[in-house]
This record gives sequence, structure tokens and C-alpha cells, in this order.
Amino acid sequence: MPQPAGIDYEVMEEALRSLDRIPLPSGLKGLPPEPDGSPWTPAGLAAAGLNALRDLPTPFAMLRQGALHHNAEVMGRWCADNGVLLAPHGKTTMAPALWRLQFENGTWALTVALPHQAVTAHRFGIRRILLANEAADPVALESLVRLAGQPGTEVYSFVDSVAVVRAYRAAIDSTGVEPIGLRFLIDIGVPNGRTGCRSRAEAEAVAREIRQTGTAVVGGIGAYEGPAGEDRSPESLASVNSYLGSVIGTFRDFHEAGIFAADHPPVLSIGGSEIFEIVTEYIQHELAPIDSYRLVIRSGCYLVHDHGHYAAVGPSVQPGWAYTPFEGALEVGATVVSRPQADLSLLNVGRRDIGFDEGSPSVIDPLPDDGSGPLPIVELNDQHAFVRPDNPAELPVGTAVRVGISHPCTTLDKWRVLLVVDDDYNVVGTATTIF
Repeated sequence: MPQPAGIDYEVMEEALRSLDRIPLPSGLKGLPPEPDGSPWTPAGLAAAGLNALRDLPTPFAMLRQGALHHNAEVMGRWCADNGVLLAPHGKTTMAPALWRLQFENGTWALTVALPHQAVTAHRFGIRRILLANEAADPVALESLVRLAGQPGTEVYSFVDSVAVVRAYRAAIDSTGVEPIGLRFLIDIGVPNGRTGCRSRAEAEAVAREIRQTGTAVVGGIGAYEGPAGEDRSPESLASVNSYLGSVIGTFRDFHEAGIFAADHPPVLSIGGSEIFEIVTEYIQHELAPIDSYRLVIRSGCYLVHDHGHYAAVGPSVQPGWAYTPFEGALEVGATVVSRPQADLSLLNVGRRDIGFDEGSPSVIDPLPDDGSGPLPIVELNDQHAFVRPDNPAELPVGTAVRVGISHPCTTLDKWRVLLVVDDDYNVVGTATTIF
């Protein structure tokens, strides 16, 4: 049976054109004064000849086009060279223009976390969607069933309990739709972690329920290594390896027992942004005797990357990485608005503008004269960032600064429109977000 394409580019292009024509709310942060009182549109911003560092009020968010394309190309090459399929987590950006760039560089499917994100992805032409989460409420499940019932659409959905399978069955019966593209990935979890079956017996019970009720087919196994280990320390990696052993054991046993659907090679989906190269190597070594399966990783942060957490410990800065490292694409423009003490500068960005959940954002330009590198933001209020320069003469009031982000997810969701800039910070495009 031929596989449907992961994306319908014609639908994507038309939906993006429509999105680019929608007027933006008056006074939206980060945008310049509206020309002649007419509201900006994303297309108008891209064509206005703006320079981000000269023409925009702070704070504003921007994406460096060169870094985006570089990261997309490097990840595409890495996956192709290592025999891995990529289903990047779309919830990282929720920006269809960036999803298109990812598919143009070898993406196989788009991962989402919530059913409404799947609906959004489908609206923009994504035809192979992986829901890396459980869904249980009837309205959301009915929307997923209707998506999976559309010709040419595949929905891979995590399930971790008999109750979830029965909820899907009820949604199918309620809608009367036959979800021909619905494929379940049985979610294997870790004690005290997030979702996922906690034992082999639970996974087997879920598989039996799927097959006995004919709700869908068992398309493979879903997993996430993050809760098993938080870093690259020996202790964390030992915990991750133990978890991977459990996942691989379940996958191998289910494969040998004929539990997976026979029409497609079964999927094993795992691998976030932090240690996906370690996870890939381990799984491929352990599953070498199985000649037909799909290893699908779900890294979401590689495209935008960062100037903090992933720049310090991510896969592309490890000794074995054979490619050019990923580059931080996301920057936030700000201004020093107060210098009330010799050791304190206050920027006009805060928790409403930049994330702070995984490492500290930092001032990446201007840099201190002593060559010490980026200045960390040591505290955030709603609308202020605290920076403590060593030199009382640095970062005076009125200084324009560029802030680099650590872990991009919780910055991206704070912006309706991300301005795409070239190497000279001229605005050459936009990426509208739909969170």
C-alpha cells in the first residue's frame, strides 16, 4: 500500500497566503506604528523594508533566517545519514511557515501535543500527524477521528490505557466515521514520569483491547526518555538506558508476536531534543536483528535552537557530532530603561516576553569589553529583566540590546508574529504563530 505524503504543499501554500493577509491587532507588541492607520498584515511587514534594529519598538522577537535554514539542513542530513525519520514537535513553534521549512528538509511527520494542534496542522496541509500524548475528552477525540477518516491522512496517536482506547471507540461510534488512517502507538512510560504504561502487562492489555474492539491498528510503540534522565551525567544516562531497555524489550516482543499491523513497518517513536543521538545509537544497536521498522525521533528545539541550554549541552556540541553545530535563531530586542545602581541595568523585557524555565536568557549584544561573554539575566519580573554588569559604564540607559534565549519553547508562545531577518537584520519575512 503506497504511503500518503506527509504534507500537501499546495494546501500549505494557500493557507499560508491566507494567514499572511489577516490584519494584525492594533498595538501588537514588537511592531512599528501602523502605516496611515491601516493595520499591519504579516505580508505587509515582510514587504515594508524594515530593519529590526532600526525600525522596531522594543521589545520585539525575531528569527535569523540563515540560522533557521542551517539548522533545518543539518538536522535533515543527520537523520538521512543515520537512518532515522524525523517528526519534529510542532508545538515548539506552532508556526506553519516553519513547519513548511522542516518538511522541505526531510521531515516525515509533524508531532503535536494536543488534538486542536493536530486540527491546525491538518488545516495547513500536514497529512501525517503524530499525537505524542493521550487524549480522552469526547470533543477532542471526535476531531481526531474525523481527521483520521479523511483520505490521505495518517494520525499516529499515543495510548496508554484500556480507558483511552474505549474513549476512542466511543468517538468512532458517535461520529460514524471510519478512521482508516488511525494508528495507535502504545505509550511506554516510567514510574513517576508522565504518561505511559507502567508495566508490560498494562501494555499487553492495551494491545488486546485495540485488537479485540477493532478500534484501530497497533502501529508501534511511543516513548519519551526525558523523565528517565535529566542530563548527560553517568547516573542519568544509566537511568535512560534502563528505560530504553524496557521500551526495546516491549517493541521486540510485540514484533515477534505479530501484534503490530502488517501493512506498514512498525514505528518506534522516541527522542526529544537533548540526547537524541544517544537514544538513536542505543536503539539501532539493540534492534539491529529487526530489519523492518521505523525509528522516528521528535526533536522540537533543533530548528530554533538557543543561546543557553541546548547551546551548552545539546547533541550538536558533543564530541562525536560530525556536522556544523546548530545555531541560535531566536533573539529578542530590548532596551536598557533604567540604571539605578552601579551594578544593575534593567531591560524592558520580562516574563511576558521571554522564557526562563530551562536556564537563563542572556544579553548577547553588546558584549562586555573584558571578553567575558554574554551577560546572564539574573531575575525577571513581568516586564523587567535584571542584568548586573561588572563595569558601571556598560549598558547605560538607552542601550539597544539583543537577548539570547535558553530553551525556546516558552518564549515562542509569547509572540503572535515572529519577524524573520537576514544577516543584516533586515526584515525579509514573518512566521505567524497559532498557539
